[in-house]
Amino acid sequence: MIRHLLARELRAHFTSMTFWLVLAGTWLICAWMLFAQLQVYQQIQPDLLARQVPLGINDLLITPTLNTLALLLLFVVPLLGMGAVAGERETGRLPALLATPLSLPALVLGKWLGTLVPALAIVGALMALPASLALGMAVEWGRLAVAGGLLGLLAGGLAALVLLCSALVRRPPSAMALALLVGGFLWLLDSLAPREAAWRWLALAPHLDPGLHGTLRSDDIAYFVLLTFVCLVAAGLALLRQRERAPLHPLRELIALGLLGTILVLGAGLSQRHATELYRVQPLPEALLRALDALRGPVVVTAWAPDHPVLRARIEKLIRPLQARYPRLELRWIDPRREPQLARQARVRHEGELHIEGMGRSQRVERLTPAALLRAFTRIARTGEPWIVVLQGHGEAGLDPADPRGIGAWAAALEEQGYRVLGLPGNAPIPDNVALVLVPAPRRALPEPARAALRRHLARGGHLLWLHEDDASDNLTTLLGVQTLPGTLVTDTPQTGLAPARFGVHSGLAPLLGRSPDSPLLLDGAHALIAPEKARWEVVTRLETPVPAWNETGSLSDPVRHEPLQGEQKARHAVGLALRHEDSRVLVLGDSDCARNTLFGQAGNRSILLGLVNWLTGNHLSTGSAAHDIAIDWTPETGARVVLTHLLGVPLLWLFTGLLIRRQRRRG
Repeated sequence: MIRHLLARELRAHFTSMTFWLVLAGTWLICAWMLFAQLQVYQQIQPDLLARQVPLGINDLLITPTLNTLALLLLFVVPLLGMGAVAGERETGRLPALLATPLSLPALVLGKWLGTLVPALAIVGALMALPASLALGMAVEWGRLAVAGGLLGLLAGGLAALVLLCSALVRRPPSAMALALLVGGFLWLLDSLAPREAAWRWLALAPHLDPGLHGTLRSDDIAYFVLLTFVCLVAAGLALLRQRERAPLHPLRELIALGLLGTILVLGAGLSQRHATELYRVQPLPEALLRALDALRGPVVVTAWAPDHPVLRARIEKLIRPLQARYPRLELRWIDPRREPQLARQARVRHEGELHIEGMGRSQRVERLTPAALLRAFTRIARTGEPWIVVLQGHGEAGLDPADPRGIGAWAAALEEQGYRVLGLPGNAPIPDNVALVLVPAPRRALPEPARAALRRHLARGGHLLWLHEDDASDNLTTLLGVQTLPGTLVTDTPQTGLAPARFGVHSGLAPLLGRSPDSPLLLDGAHALIAPEKARWEVVTRLETPVPAWNETGSLSDPVRHEPLQGEQKARHAVGLALRHEDSRVLVLGDSDCARNTLFGQAGNRSILLGLVNWLTGNHLSTGSAAHDIAIDWTPETGARVVLTHLLGVPLLWLFTGLLIRRQRRRG
């Protein structure tokens, strides 16, 4: 009997023009949102690459599109299922249906599946929309599969909810309105409930969002299963009231509802207490893994959290994967409500705050996010002294982030890595605990006291990073023995889109960074360097021009031409020298524009310059890398075809299919 009931329900849906209109409309809305976001994404993509932001198409395109689909399901499923029982009641067929030999569970199950299967068909069809991006983008199939599974569970819960609403009211529009009201309340409950409230578990969005980002949790599966079960049983009780008229049926209903509420409460408590992470697309970011690998000795994470299962479970989910990677990491709990004096001494501002101690350092994490943990552990794991002093007072680039010619953006990025950047005025002595001295392109000759201070710094094993510009002085020669060729390096075969004096450097960076960079170090107006002939400094590596270039001695505003008689030498010149002597490390770059605020965020400059500082200071921490799915590898013609297909072709196909089925039905 249930097969006949289910077949009747499915026939009614799939032969109805309403289903095909809903499918076409849902597809059109999701496609419009996807490609509108794609247009914005293409505009910000160069900035994402420059800043090495670990977000790509899966985070910025696919996940928002699936979130839009989830929101649309709140409307679509009630529209499909509003007549499941209320429609039978309105047409007068419900008494006859209840009088059939079909059992009540079979009736409820058949009606539920009759709404769920069309809803799953819509979800399945819509999953092809983000999947089609694989034509030119790196789609994470594991994440897409987890998201599709969670959306299927959401459809099942909403189908049960609308069945309950349809069993409680007399007219289908009323059933849809009630289902929208309840579904919208569950969706917005996340923003209405306090974070520590136990009843916040009833909110829908917190159980859906992890799945859309590729994380499958047992707690989320239990939520949708319980939602479906409770609504189906409640719908069965509502139908039982109409089938039976026993004298004790109010008492039976009360007992049944009490048992149902008990099951819901116990199930919610058990799912939270025994919540486990079943699957995650990316268990830990690569940068966090490298920070954990750089740790030495015991590390203690003190969680200032009350004895609240939801908050503590959230902290454990963040820390447990870190403990698996670094077993010497210990998690301790202190309840700030029971130990207020300790909380005041530790200056705890928020419940759930983490204090991390290790390697003689401490960090405070106020926001429970992977990004905050990454910053904290990067600062903990950094070796050596944190101080970087920037020489000032001789025409060097300043530390103002608002000055296009300054290096304030670089200084801020170094602060994010756990360093402390300070300006060193005039002829002030260099402190002994300085990890690195940065000399950003002095425009005048350094006075003898400043040179003597730099020599003492190098003699005691200090490190130096020098950004050179054509200052007509002998600073580099007298200090390090490094000479420069006059003029600015240019090439007659510039890289695509770049001026003759602007080029990207890959060669020689791998030994310093530990890997080949994804993007080059972009230089503008670099100068050729000649390694010192003295045996005191060992050349670790040379950063060379990508193609043969010459030192143009004329004006760059005029057409450039190689003039050998003017002393212009054409070759693959060194634009960077990494030197070492005993414990001292020195890096000289023949350009300072790459570090200035105007170019710091372009190409691979940010990641490479931070990596060069890490090499100088002996650190092996990640400086961040762009997401693997950030690129778009299709031609404009392919993109135009995909957009037209999704915005025009597919919706018309659904409408044509609906019209064809309707015509065949009328003929039959």
